[in-house]
Amino acid sequence: MYRVPCPGLTYVWRNLLQRKVRTGLSMLGVSVAVAGVVALISVSQGLRSSFDDYMEASGASIVVFSGEAADLVFSRVTLDDIAAIRAIDGVDSVSRVHFSAFRPGRTAGKAPALPVVFLFGRYPEERIMNKYRSFLADGRLFEKPTEIVASRFIADTLGWKVGAKVAIYGAEYEVVGLFDSDVPWENGGVIIHADVLGKQLGKTDSYTLLFIYTAEAATERVRGAIEAALPHLRAVPPRDFTNAFTDQLKLVDDFIALVTVIAVVIGVLGVLNTMMMSVAERTREIGTLRALGWSRGRILRTVLVEGLLLSGIGGAIGLVLGVLGTEALVALWSKAYLVATYLPSTFVKGALVAVLVGVSAALYPAYRAANLRPVEALRYE
Repeated sequence: MYRVPCPGLTYVWRNLLQRKVRTGLSMLGVSVAVAGVVALISVSQGLRSSFDDYMEASGASIVVFSGEAADLVFSRVTLDDIAAIRAIDGVDSVSRVHFSAFRPGRTAGKAPALPVVFLFGRYPEERIMNKYRSFLADGRLFEKPTEIVASRFIADTLGWKVGAKVAIYGAEYEVVGLFDSDVPWENGGVIIHADVLGKQLGKTDSYTLLFIYTAEAATERVRGAIEAALPHLRAVPPRDFTNAFTDQLKLVDDFIALVTVIAVVIGVLGVLNTMMMSVAERTREIGTLRALGWSRGRILRTVLVEGLLLSGIGGAIGLVLGVLGTEALVALWSKAYLVATYLPSTFVKGALVAVLVGVSAALYPAYRAANLRPVEALRYE
């Protein structure tokens, strides 16, 4: 004898459990989509925060770079600019720096253990080097152009030791010290003499950026004076450095948005397939409900709740998987490169993806179910 289903969440839950494999695969699709969004946003936010922490750890009051450069790589602060800044009343000291990276060579015919190593061009006598004294884990800081200081992570990964001779850009340098920074991505780098790196970059008459040290009371006045005297330069507090490159950060945000859209589409297709098959298999059941007095609106709401419940559970699992997956990825580079920051807004966005998938995927099946004619539905085989 045909049994009339009971209404409510019990009915919805029973429908999902009738096809456990199909329901599980749909939830998995939603979970992967949400996890991917959470991971991307967390790592992106973590890298931004880490870079800001790196700038702030310099102890500088102001960071100066080219305001006309589309990217930090193209920033050029000339010797004349530096002379003008040093002449400004309130400037205590200026540290000149370069940034670059190199790919380690093959060892014994094997691919390098790291894809890239950052290079931090510094002058040993300038104030920016003071922070590394507290980070020094072995050896000493460099004093000559032929000496370098590597992070312990880089040294351990590449097999470097204090006293070892290593090749960078075809030249030989002696590792005289190892450091452990409290900023993760800085542990993916090597400190090298600024003149050496500047020559390699073709910047013998300019620098990538400057760290300006002033008394706290004079910081804003000096910052304004620099930008007034040298309008082609930007002078910002270290904590606000990444905000100065909004165009580059927008590219990252656009990429995350694109991945989110792809994730939503994949999730919608998976849930839509499940919901369509579920409605088709329950055509007679829905016809019975309509004959017993269920309105179209009630049928519509029931199928929508079913889709939301399916994607909601998948989304909750995805939030957990996103954190676990991100932490596993970060653990591979526990001393360098990657760091994740989890903000409440990240989880809100992940949950919204799940809700969007549930509503979008359930709308058409719900509409179709609500518009089934009872007589035709009861005749369905």
